[in-house]
Parts: sequence; C-alpha cells; structure tokens
Amino acid sequence: MRLLISLLLAAYFPFASATTETDIQKNVTAFYAFYLHEINHDVSPDNIIKMEQMNKWVSATLLKRMDEIYTMPEQELLMADYFTYAQDAFPGWEKTINVSPASPDGQSMKLDVWLGQQNSEHAHLQVWTRKENGNWKIWRVVDAGDNIEQKLY
Repeated sequence: MRLLISLLLAAYFPFASATTETDIQKNVTAFYAFYLHEINHDVSPDNIIKMEQMNKWVSATLLKRMDEIYTMPEQELLMADYFTYAQDAFPGWEKTINVSPASPDGQSMKLDVWLGQQNSEHAHLQVWTRKENGNWKIWRVVDAGDNIEQKLY
C-alpha cells in the first residue's frame, strides 16, 4: 500500500510543479498584454498602476512604491517605464510577447520576457514574481538586454 501511494505521489509532483510554472508564465503574459494594450491606447503608466487589474499581477508593495514615485514633483528615479525599460512602447510589442516558463530563484520565480521581434525593436526583460495573498505577483523587473535595473523594491 505504501509503495502504491509513493508511486502515485512521485507521478503527481512533477505535474504539480509544471502547473505552477506555466500558470505564472500565463499570468505574466496576460499582464504584459494588458499593460502594453493600455500604453498603446495612450494611458500613462502613472494611471495604469492605479487600475484595479494591476492588483491581480503586481505586488502591492511595488504598486505603492511606484505611486509614491509618480507623485513626486520632478521625479528622476525612473529613467524609463519600469515594466518595459523603454521611453516608448512599440505598437508591435503587444502582439509579440514571449515569456519563458518560470524557474525558482530563492523565494521567487524568475521568467524571461521578450517584447517584439528579434530583428526589429525589441526588449529582453527578466521578471521576478513571489507569492502574495496566495497569488504569484510581479515584484521586480530588470532589463536583461542592457543589464539595467531600476531598484524600486
């Protein structure tokens, strides 16, 4: 009986882990589809972070910190948009979002995100998520292409 239970658990656990990794991948893809859509429809990042949908994908701490920064007079902490590391998002990015499956990185899960096509204007980002209230949420984004990080956490 113990052998049977052990075999069943051994067969189940790899699939349970893959589900978490692909669920996080889907969430980050959905976030970037939403975010880039809003940017492409001329909604400013300081207004996007106040939208209720952002609470589904981004940690409360990061959203609060971003709101504090955006309300500073003449803020100079953000050199570019935090989630894209670009001054302007390219319209084609919304249709060409590629996200790797998540991989463990300490208490977080890390993903690679590519916006745009390799032969044109594109961005390569690394995104970290961690559990907050039972959901995996973005708490850190790095420009992996240019090795730049705007530390807001």
